Amino acid sequence: MVIRFGKIHLLSGLVLFCGVLLLFAIRADPTKQALSPVQSRTLPVVMYHHVLRDPRRAGKYVLPEETLREDLAYLQQCGYTSVTVGDVLAFVKGKKELPEKIVMLTFDDGYQSMETYVLPLLQAYRMKAVLSVVGQFAQSYTDSGDTNVGYACLSWNALRRLSDSGCFELQNHTYDLHKNGAAGRKGLAQKRGESLDAYRAMLTEDLMKNQNAIRQFTGQTPAALTYPFGACSDSTPQIAKDCGFQAILTCAQTVNTITQGDADSLFALGRFNRAAGEDSAAFFQKLGISQANNGT
Repeated sequence: MVIRFGKIHLLSGLVLFCGVLLLFAIRADPTKQALSPVQSRTLPVVMYHHVLRDPRRAGKYVLPEETLREDLAYLQQCGYTSVTVGDVLAFVKGKKELPEKIVMLTFDDGYQSMETYVLPLLQAYRMKAVLSVVGQFAQSYTDSGDTNVGYACLSWNALRRLSDSGCFELQNHTYDLHKNGAAGRKGLAQKRGESLDAYRAMLTEDLMKNQNAIRQFTGQTPAALTYPFGACSDSTPQIAKDCGFQAILTCAQTVNTITQGDADSLFALGRFNRAAGEDSAAFFQKLGISQANNGT
């Protein structure tokens, strides 16, 4: 009995020893480790334009300042964190974690109201926004010096101030293609009869001109291209990639899903236009955001 008892203990010891060796082997070889589950996030994106105090100016692309205040308060009450293109890029690359409840606030064109009305609200609610800049607009108002909040766009100096505030991330909205049908072209769409080579050369020149201007005057280098009017052609995304862009903001009204390791999930980000005349709860319900989902 004593001998058998010793054999049993010897066998148990060998099993334990082999188990320890196997554990160290797995730790030493990363290919043997259990992989972390791939994470995804639902990303609703809001598309704002102009913001004014006069309710008589309100419309499809002009939001009353008080409505924007209510929007930000509502998002805060629902427990949402605002994110930028840089944030979601880092998440997709596996370099950054994001909360479960995220939302992207985008402002197109670069109106003077961004500095006058939007910046103070972002600071008050501790939120960030993405501002898509049209280079020709910025240059025109730099040259004229006109800062009328009712219609003017931001100068390059004003854009630099917004960049330095830490509340605005700047993206590329083309240098001079924010035109609705002028000279036969709408936004980034290829013109009838235009060859692919000519289209590629034209678009590349415009986008890189804006990249260089934004970098020169503000210190930021845009990572995303924002389509004017949502207009594009089949070849546009690849040309954007070739120019170095890592994300595209569209005008398709759809909620996005971004996934770690899936860079293509950022190349057609849908956005919901925020028009006047609808309260915050009703608007954000369309994006899947409501206090009922707050869990509080």
